[in-house]
Amino acid sequence: MTQAMFCSEVEVGGFVGSIDVVPEAFRAVSETSSSSSSYGFHTTSSGIQILAFNCSIDYRNRFLSGGFDLVSSETFKVVDFIGTKVNPSFFISEVAVELFESLPLELKQLKDELINKPLIVTGLSLGGYIAVLFALWLQHAVDVKEASGSKDTKRPICITFGCPLVGDEALQRSVSERPQWKSGFLNVVAKTDPVASFISSKIQAERPYKPFGTFLFCTESGGHTAFEDQESVLAVLHAMASSRHGNMEVPDYENHLTAIRRKALYRGVSEFGQFNLNPLRAGITWQFKEVGMLDEIPNNLIERMEDKQTRAIKSKKHTYEPTKKLNDMKISLTFMEWYMKTWKPKRGYYDTYKNPETIKEKDSNNGIELHRLRLNQYWQKFVTEKDLLPQKEGAKLRKRWLYSGNNYRRIVEPLDIAEHYKSEGKYYKNGNKHYLADRPNHYKLLEDWSNEDKKGSDNPIGGKKKAASLTEDSCFWAHVEEALISLRELKNEGSGSHADVRNQELENFETKVMGEIKSYSLSPDVFLEGSSFMKWWNEYKQHKGGSYVSEFARYMNERSYKLYK
Repeated sequence: MTQAMFCSEVEVGGFVGSIDVVPEAFRAVSETSSSSSSYGFHTTSSGIQILAFNCSIDYRNRFLSGGFDLVSSETFKVVDFIGTKVNPSFFISEVAVELFESLPLELKQLKDELINKPLIVTGLSLGGYIAVLFALWLQHAVDVKEASGSKDTKRPICITFGCPLVGDEALQRSVSERPQWKSGFLNVVAKTDPVASFISSKIQAERPYKPFGTFLFCTESGGHTAFEDQESVLAVLHAMASSRHGNMEVPDYENHLTAIRRKALYRGVSEFGQFNLNPLRAGITWQFKEVGMLDEIPNNLIERMEDKQTRAIKSKKHTYEPTKKLNDMKISLTFMEWYMKTWKPKRGYYDTYKNPETIKEKDSNNGIELHRLRLNQYWQKFVTEKDLLPQKEGAKLRKRWLYSGNNYRRIVEPLDIAEHYKSEGKYYKNGNKHYLADRPNHYKLLEDWSNEDKKGSDNPIGGKKKAASLTEDSCFWAHVEEALISLRELKNEGSGSHADVRNQELENFETKVMGEIKSYSLSPDVFLEGSSFMKWWNEYKQHKGGSYVSEFARYMNERSYKLYK
């Protein structure tokens, strides 16, 4: 198995080093720097717009003299769009925040326009700091737009040259939690660049910097290789800093990029003098040798990288890909819909699932159980991941997922409720919880996000004259079950303060049901003879007696529900 593996980062390095957009991005940076502007717009030969940032020499000198610290994001709200629920705060380079805060107003006003067209954001040295934060800001803006249903957005690509590391591990994790963000960053670093490898020893000891994105390391002779593994990136940067020997000159990136394109790409193990190397280890070894770092890295780093990449390659077949999985889940949901339509006209699919009476019903329940479990597993994972994102991104889903998620919620949650109350009498004892007390969080979030989406809808629900095909409150049957429990406990308790509470609960429930009848938000199968709801009504009517009058009692006694369609 291992012999068939190879180092994919070798291929990444070859590809990145050969594409035209990298030298075009650097030319844009050079033109902006020569004009002494803080930023400038340029266009590639293929018509893609480039936004290049420049930074003054004063900032560079202060940075290299250790004049800036790592600072907490909690102090600077300008970067609060980066944090997630798991990593709400992080530490970031003080100079990066200071430069980003100084963005011209016109760039902030161009945000909505820039996210609707292909864009490369770039910067040299500390100008890369502005480019990175600006690109992250645009990535966040794209997430917000896409969450509202927009399909016109384009994600920016950020290419920096000699940019130092931006922040700590919490910032790195915040970016890595969004794969679409992480894949949009390339940092080109020359082996002799003093700024890219400069990290204050004091800061590094207190709170280490961590990289994210892809790093393309290069030499003036054209040697180049790409790393995405953060341990490897840090090892190369540390080796660069150790071999700097006081040289603070910025390397000529234009010459480096030209040399890369001239160099013939080759790979082999014979030059290592180790003919027994497998392709994966050979590729990793070649990466460090290509940029002259093989003798500078820790002895066991190649072994650790080989182990990590072996595990990553073997696990790729289990990769969770939400779009493909959503299509797979639609198949399971189709089976659920078939089950619902088959049994809804007879006893209602809720009661059929809860208490199957025939062999055919039991067989159908057994067949549908796997689909219920698969759907729950998928949506719990998917919604949990979305909820970890910042509020503006996580609180909404794209229309496609939001519609599918709430269709799933309204079909499947009633069956989860049936499972909760399936054992007759088990949940009537003291100490057992109402379903809503332990309701799965992903259902709550899907419902909250759906309600939020309806607020901004041009056609809010209201004024309907036709019954819902699916009961809109996916917890309706939990309320029915609790009403049955309250009624039966009331009969056992007789009078007293507890009885007053039970009576109030029952009257609140009938008011709730009447409101749902008026809004046509119940499915007609609720009123089928033999349903749990009709069992409750028959017991409730008997408990209240013939003299009891209410709007709901009148509606039920007159059998007006027969016309509810």
